[in-house]
Amino acid sequence: MGVPARFAIEYPQRALELIGLLEDEARKRQLLGSFGLLAAAAILTIPYERMNAAHFLHREERDHDLVTQLKRLEKVPFLEAPFWPKPPDAELWRQSRIMASVDDVEKWRDERGQHPLAKGANTIGRRKASEVIRILRNALAHGNIIYLDKDGREIEGNVMVYMAFLSRYEAERLDQGQTYRVLVTTEDGFIQFVKAWAGWVSHFPLGDRVAEAA
Repeated sequence: MGVPARFAIEYPQRALELIGLLEDEARKRQLLGSFGLLAAAAILTIPYERMNAAHFLHREERDHDLVTQLKRLEKVPFLEAPFWPKPPDAELWRQSRIMASVDDVEKWRDERGQHPLAKGANTIGRRKASEVIRILRNALAHGNIIYLDKDGREIEGNVMVYMAFLSRYEAERLDQGQTYRVLVTTEDGFIQFVKAWAGWVSHFPLGDRVAEAA
């Protein structure tokens, strides 16, 4: 395995090969959620950080196209983002807000007093891709991930159906009450995103120009 010309691009390419080798086995062993987290912790986090102009390994003459593509995600809805090869199932994704404590899933409430998994609490349809990815990045970086059962409850021993990703509102002062963004999806929805993201980044050119298809 050679030294990559552009790590932020070639690393996801190699990771996609590994997913292709291991995904079926993870499904057979009913470990798809854990496998998705294992993949995303690297496939999402590493390219995302390296695509930021503020990263200390960023080189403007080489990486300006990656910064442009990352900023592009600030302007498009998550469900219509360019990394999806085809539109995702919107029913698999939910975003909401948790006011105050997140310790007890049963007591989660949004700013209107409803549970974040309630039908009327879902705001994913109006969220930009950059917002959603930021939640995932923060949750993966800080371990803010909760497995939920089919009823959206965290009951030990129950079959996991949903994965909840939590990210604290970054503008809040630490000495004030904290609120959180929460993103919820299924294990299938999540692995679809991981592969879509890796595939999108992988198709950026190794030269200094972004292909039109990107």
